[in-house]
Amino acid sequence: MEWLNDLKEKFSKRRIRNLDRSKEYIRDFVDIESANKIGVIVNMNHLEGKDLALVTEYLETLKRRNKKILIIELNFNKKEVPHFTSYTNHIFISPTKLNWLDYPTPAIENEIRQHELDILMDFDYSSRMTSKYVCSMAKAKTRTGVHHEGYESCYELMIYHDEESGMKGLIKEFDYFLNMIDNGQKVKA
Repeated sequence: MEWLNDLKEKFSKRRIRNLDRSKEYIRDFVDIESANKIGVIVNMNHLEGKDLALVTEYLETLKRRNKKILIIELNFNKKEVPHFTSYTNHIFISPTKLNWLDYPTPAIENEIRQHELDILMDFDYSSRMTSKYVCSMAKAKTRTGVHHEGYESCYELMIYHDEESGMKGLIKEFDYFLNMIDNGQKVKA
């Protein structure tokens, strides 16, 4: 079965690169302060209780800063129910809404494309294709995620994730680098 996974990965890398080359949506570097609409991809299969609390706390912090939040919740267990239902803008992706390559169905793709985002943060550090594909096709100016070899075209900003630092380290890295972007708008001393 490993040959099938290799085939899926090779096809996915090419498909994702082609999605990015289509230039359907303008990419840019947007800092977190000037961003109004922020999307977050969360893989519920990788979040333990403590990590889920950290992500929820970060989302609440962004809401208090008057950011509009879109949550794209991934759950690869068939019987699971959405967790982030209290958020107005919420998209739940389960195995019934994925094709054999782990890409969302066209209906879900259209739902994601309806949201024009300033920043899309991918908190899914697994090797599943879903979040990488969503980042490639989403209408987001700045896409940020964990570095995976061969998927550099999915993101404008990639970080290396240290497993020991966990979700807290990942959130800190995203926030730190997204605050460093200035787009030439800040006055330099």
